[in-house]
Amino acid sequence: RSSVAWTLGFDAGMQYQISVPPGVQPGQRIQANVGGQMVQVQVPLNLGPDRLVRITVPAAAPPPQPQQFRVTVPPGCGAGSVFQANVGGRLVQITVPPGQGPGSQLMVNAPPPGPAAPQYAPPQPRPAA
Repeated sequence: RSSVAWTLGFDAGMQYQISVPPGVQPGQRIQANVGGQMVQVQVPLNLGPDRLVRITVPAAAPPPQPQQFRVTVPPGCGAGSVFQANVGGRLVQITVPPGQGPGSQLMVNAPPPGPAAPQYAPPQPRPAA
């Protein structure tokens, strides 16, 4: 098991120095807990036990930002009213915020991906026999 000696931040990721544990030979793989993440490190061929190995752990990608849509509050809807709107191809319920009313423009986050709402299809008349 290795120990982390120090940490230094970079835009491309985090850089760490780990100490090669006793008994580990050059070229062997070790596991190290760096930044709360378990990573496998191959000990360089020119390093042995108690030497420091510098590694860079890639930065995690930021979570995607939700797409926003502009929605117009329909006539007859005041603050606190709930109306339905098509946002990103999905029908969602929106509560009109305080201070807003008919004709107000609201920025609404697209709903998370999920199963599409079932589409209503009226019954078809049976063919005459």
